[in-house]
Amino acid sequence: MNSLTNQITLSQEEKQFFSDHGFIKLKKLLTTEAVDGLRKLISNSNAMKAPPEFYSGEISKMGYDIEEAITRDIYSSANFKNVLNQLTNNRGAAFIQGIGFELDANQKGFHWHHDILSFCCVMPEDLAYTLWIPLDPINIKEQHGGLSYVSHKVCSARHYFDIVYQLVQQENISEFSKTEEFKNWDFQYASPVETFVLDNNKVEDDFEVGDALLLGKFVWHKSCSLKEGELPSRKAYVMRFVDCQARYSKVSIEGTYSLLNSSTKDLDSDIGYQLGKFLQDGDIISDNLANFKKL
Repeated sequence: MNSLTNQITLSQEEKQFFSDHGFIKLKKLLTTEAVDGLRKLISNSNAMKAPPEFYSGEISKMGYDIEEAITRDIYSSANFKNVLNQLTNNRGAAFIQGIGFELDANQKGFHWHHDILSFCCVMPEDLAYTLWIPLDPINIKEQHGGLSYVSHKVCSARHYFDIVYQLVQQENISEFSKTEEFKNWDFQYASPVETFVLDNNKVEDDFEVGDALLLGKFVWHKSCSLKEGELPSRKAYVMRFVDCQARYSKVSIEGTYSLLNSSTKDLDSDIGYQLGKFLQDGDIISDNLANFKKL
């Protein structure tokens, strides 16, 4: 349904910018009808609740697997697919999950992080993307409540995906994970040294309703506090995509969750774990999503 998405033609410079830096602001990607539909979707969802314990940060509510007809109509539209094709050298990207977020005034949100938990079902070197859609206007000089992000050319999180993938395959990982050295290592969030670099190289933008931000999985990003003001809270909807050439990694997802000492319940609610019920290591994820959606 093109009534939900606008036609956008990106310049060669814009496409190169996304390739070089890993992020791009997409102005007026969505129509008012689309944003209103997503706002209603989040507001009416029973899935919106306090985040899991292993998330570190201040956020009022978040909800996984929030997806209805409005979501499918957006990512299935010709205009939307065309934008993703332009940014992926015509490979395209396949939708895997929709997530809602709500940040209350004076909450800080999430510290500097990358998307290793979001995409641990993907082979470390393969690409995946997060589309962040603010459902309220973001004005840096007023209430803010947006995101900060850093070019992966300046500081990439790629090595975290590589080292975790290797770490979980070591025979003595269970013993090593009990040591103080491991317990003091946080592979989800930036260290003080990384934070210093990220804070000094961050990019922040204003967003009008209908704008969106596309991030590659190696891009460091963080929430910005919502200051007191007219908005009591800021809602956002996130759409996660895997590159149409991205391969599934059961080793990575099960190993990553084992490092977090997560329960079976955590795994059962993860989209990547559910995909593993019919995917093998190395399978192209997008080729099998049609079967997954039928389950």
